[in-house]
Amino acid sequence: MLSGVVVRGFMIFLIVGLPLMAARNSRLEEHVEAIERARPALYLSAAVTLLLIAGLTAIVAVWQGLSASALAWTVQQPVAELGAGVAAAAAGLLIVWLSGRIGRWFGATESPLLRALLPRTGPERRAFLVLAGVGAVCEEYIYRGFILHVLADWTGGPWGAAAAASLSFGLAHGYQRLNGIVRSMALGFVLAVPVIWTGSLFPAVLGHFWINAAIGSGGWRWLMPDVAEPTDPTGEEDGSVGKDA
Repeated sequence: MLSGVVVRGFMIFLIVGLPLMAARNSRLEEHVEAIERARPALYLSAAVTLLLIAGLTAIVAVWQGLSASALAWTVQQPVAELGAGVAAAAAGLLIVWLSGRIGRWFGATESPLLRALLPRTGPERRAFLVLAGVGAVCEEYIYRGFILHVLADWTGGPWGAAAAASLSFGLAHGYQRLNGIVRSMALGFVLAVPVIWTGSLFPAVLGHFWINAAIGSGGWRWLMPDVAEPTDPTGEEDGSVGKDA
């Protein structure tokens, strides 16, 4: 049973601390214009932060004697797991599409901060794809690897652990407001399902990357109808959208 002080303290940091950090990031809504001018730098900063947290998680895991395979960092049935990743991506994109429309019905608009962070130009999209890859590996290792394993060990079952991990995952996206929190919670649970079924993080990493890549490559225009195209000072659409610069 993983019940040492180190594990408990680190789990508090992950489950409670990361959502609190996200809540503080919500204050950045006051600086949307500055964020729009510094998107690539913010992608890099987010990637470095995720790598640091995932690295710290790996250190704690090794310290506690948790092997990579114990945290589902393994590939056992490549074809089946690839299919599970495709299914997870399809289900996740459906959730994103539905959340945008259901959010509109209930008046839960998308966060201005989320809108400001979405890539517009070719270089921004390429930088975002790098972040999508880093985020898929790191967040899956943290949430569907370490947190899911430890919570399942504490509770005696994976499904309750998946629900709790997904709640924390959703709150960690608090800068996206209520709509983004609920959407991320649902995505977190969908990504946990293939991990529990296959015992591998591979499908979740693939699904996570494909979801973010689809959004960042311009799919947000159809998946998130509440996010409007940017405009220039004359009121016309920004000509950089859809162009490689």
